[in-house]
Amino acid sequence: MQIDIGDKYVLTADQYQYIVQEKKTVKEGKNAGSEYLSLVGYYPKLSQAITGLIHLDVQLSDVQTLQAMEQHINRVALQCEKALNHVAETSN
Repeated sequence: MQIDIGDKYVLTADQYQYIVQEKKTVKEGKNAGSEYLSLVGYYPKLSQAITGLIHLDVQLSDVQTLQAMEQHINRVALQCEKALNHVAETSN
């Protein structure tokens, strides 16, 4: 399983856990410009993986108010919902 969450994150899973990774781009060297995945965390439950992803994204954002934080959280949650719905639709 590999689910792209927006253009910034990837959710994968193995038999034990859900894994959240952040998409990054190599800046220098012979592989400059290529994409790689950076580990965010391992989570035993899907809900924990999504919560962890939202927490990270908010911490890395530049929100300055509680209202902006709420809007940011809702935006990331909607990206997760769309990605999971897309997977559910394509697997049927």
